[in-house]
Amino acid sequence: MKPVILAEKPSQAKAYADAFSVRKFEGYMEIQACPIFPNGAYITWGVGHLVELKEPHTYNPAWKRWSLGSLPILPDRYEFQVAKGKFKQFQVVKKLIKGTDTVINACDSDLSS
Repeated sequence: MKPVILAEKPSQAKAYADAFSVRKFEGYMEIQACPIFPNGAYITWGVGHLVELKEPHTYNPAWKRWSLGSLPILPDRYEFQVAKGKFKQFQVVKKLIKGTDTVINACDSDLSS
């Protein structure tokens, strides 16, 4: 299985890909076999957050209108949804990750120095 490198955004994925010989496809790139990746690898990316928490009113219609009395909003189980406009890229990432046993998280660490 080829490893999947997950970058945070397309420009970051391109910067990683610049170090390798790649074939470009819609939503991902394929790294050709090389000393670092003898079987090749895939690079894909998010576009901001691909998934997000569902809105409170999807759990309980009474939570559609915010009020101090309804806080805290604590559903029994949190649910996620694909973010609006990001379904296509989500499907690419999902397919690649399901087809591998190695995912390399190459996203920003969000640590401030």
